[in-house]
Amino acid sequence: MKFSTRSSYGLRALAHLAKYYGNKPYSLAKVAQEEKISQAYLERLFSRLKKAGILVSSKGMAGGYQLARKPAQISILSVIEALEGTVSVFKCLGVRGDLICSQKSCPSGFVYQKVQKALTDSLSSMTLNDLIKNN
Repeated sequence: MKFSTRSSYGLRALAHLAKYYGNKPYSLAKVAQEEKISQAYLERLFSRLKKAGILVSSKGMAGGYQLARKPAQISILSVIEALEGTVSVFKCLGVRGDLICSQKSCPSGFVYQKVQKALTDSLSSMTLNDLIKNN
């Protein structure tokens, strides 16, 4: 599975907001300009992130976007799932990593499940705070 630009741009924009966590709301236009992301595209991403409860917005002259929680409380997995949908490496695995293909006795199933678990565990253990610490 390849993650799309939704994930890479979304993570970049959220890392930008994470750096300024606790300050006043940050305008979408400013994030778009500083991260060199199309404002229209970023607007669609922020809409998804707001719907997922990752961002909050405020209107008015001093309005903009902020993280809904501390950067250390927002997992990378939650961001990717908000932007991409359920992370699934193999078509034959369900949302919870269970085998859903017609061949329940598939010898590769065990490997698929192990890879899926490793990916979701890894993404769950990383937060936006990790992004700004390593940048």
